[in-house]
Amino acid sequence: MAPRSVVPTPTVSPFLLAEPGAVSRRVEALGVPRTVREGEHLYRQGETSSSFHVLVSGRVRVHMLRPDGTMRVISWAEPGASLGEGVCFDGGLNPVSATALTACEVLAVGRDVLIEAARDDPELLVEVVRRVAHKQRVLHLHVFLDGLPAHERVVLLLGHLVEAYGHGALGSSARLSVRPSVDELALMVGLTRVTTSRELSRLVAEGVLVKDGRHIVVRDLPTLRRRVDAVAV
Repeated sequence: MAPRSVVPTPTVSPFLLAEPGAVSRRVEALGVPRTVREGEHLYRQGETSSSFHVLVSGRVRVHMLRPDGTMRVISWAEPGASLGEGVCFDGGLNPVSATALTACEVLAVGRDVLIEAARDDPELLVEVVRRVAHKQRVLHLHVFLDGLPAHERVVLLLGHLVEAYGHGALGSSARLSVRPSVDELALMVGLTRVTTSRELSRLVAEGVLVKDGRHIVVRDLPTLRRRVDAVAV
């Protein structure tokens, strides 16, 4: 029997939110404050890094420049999320870049500092391994998205947007607290702007979404969730 494809768990999202728990606070305590201006890179694709970052304020885009010259947005990071753990510890080159979408305050946690602290607090390393594994699952999500039709890609992305940024998401509708452009949404799911705009318009025509200027309002949240759950396995 051929293996079935595996739908990424709903907890794996391209929108990286705050890491909870006491161990996370101990990781943050090891960081050195750094200010990053809007448009500045925290790190660049193809470079090495001996530290990873915890976002204190602002928003960061993690993205990849592909061989054909196109960009793929891998994730957005929100305050409390961490970035760049894998390359910090494997000594390789960054496969992605991280760019500040707004002015940011970050904590830079050095590899050597964390390893030294972990001699007395080994849970720190377990936490870093967990975060690296989570980032691997985010990449799995993107591979999975590339095998879906355009409509299902957009539906699944909207489901993640609602979970991360939906106001009133416990009811029958939700208003997103962020205003991503159509271009940004397209870069997250590997579609053209035209195709993404067409699929959003289709959801508006079906009564699932309402566009209020640049705001997106999910008018029929139960229908959206049923469609997310129905993504083919």
